Amino acid sequence: MKLLKNIVLVSVISCFCGNLYAGTASAKLSTLANSLIKDYQAKTAASKTTLAAFPFSCDEKLSKQRVGFAVSELMSHRFVAEPGFTVVERGEINRLLAEQKLQASGVTDSATAVKLGQMAGANVLLMGNISKVDGLYQVNARMVSVGTGEVLVSGYAELPVDAFEDEAGVYLNLVPQEQTLGIYGVLNYRHNANDAPAFTENVLSYMYTFEPKAFNSLLAGGGLLYRPRKNLQINAELTTSELSQESYLVHTSSYTGPAAGSSWKDTRPLEMTTLLLMVSYVDKFSGKWHYLAGGGMEYITAAVADKKENPPLTPFVKLGIEYKPQSRIGFGLNLKYELTRAVFRSEISNNVMLKMNPLSFETVLAMYF
Repeated sequence: MKLLKNIVLVSVISCFCGNLYAGTASAKLSTLANSLIKDYQAKTAASKTTLAAFPFSCDEKLSKQRVGFAVSELMSHRFVAEPGFTVVERGEINRLLAEQKLQASGVTDSATAVKLGQMAGANVLLMGNISKVDGLYQVNARMVSVGTGEVLVSGYAELPVDAFEDEAGVYLNLVPQEQTLGIYGVLNYRHNANDAPAFTENVLSYMYTFEPKAFNSLLAGGGLLYRPRKNLQINAELTTSELSQESYLVHTSSYTGPAAGSSWKDTRPLEMTTLLLMVSYVDKFSGKWHYLAGGGMEYITAAVADKKENPPLTPFVKLGIEYKPQSRIGFGLNLKYELTRAVFRSEISNNVMLKMNPLSFETVLAMYF
């Protein structure tokens, strides 16, 4: 929520004034951009400039986290707001970088930058380099003439790592897109009609009456996830729950032998456990919103005291959305549908005691590494 407020505030300010940024790190980038603009205008007296902003070059780790892209993007907003500057569309810059296979590493030399600037129709380039030292991002920025390759103006800023990553989180990819690991907690809720007919069982001098009834189940647990590739995710998950027997079944016992007449209700709890393995396709939907679509196999076991019923493996499909306020945390909502209905039967008569509805809903809190 804090980041969302910052983004809204940034957008409003950018419409009315030159200082685009409100946070600590963003204010430093704004000051750096202002310095470049002032020195450039004093040196060239240009009334109209077309500027191409390239991702700043940095080491491989920072490149994968898109730090160079984030700095370039934030600074280019300041040039957009400055009269006299026309900034080349980001989509065109990305296309040119893709053609040269430079998207990850940025533009490292002026000759390549000048060539790309000419292709983009710009006459001035914004470029630079970034390093991370002792909790700071050290940013060197420069404006380069496309016509001559000359560095027209340059500047330097130091950005606190935590502040920058918080304020620029919308642009960053702090978690690797491949070989990603994660842990998560999950709550699975479903309403079960449990519409099986009532039945009785006679064992020795006892008669047992069973009346299944509708109930709600809530299973809690967690799991591990692994992404060997950008869009491929594997989940292993364990959930468990304990239900009082009266919540899903009216179980009455009566004695039918000599001196018959006594009866009582059996209220032994039911322990339910699920273990699943899932493979899914994951991708970004829009901004901080992501989605998944996948399926797998689930093993469900339910035990009433010393009695345990194990249905066969249950195939399922799952659709979900996830909101990531930052790259390492995600809040998800999933819709899960089991292709075969889990049914638990009496060991004595084989009558149905418990029927699970196939549709359930999940809330998920995940952390990525």
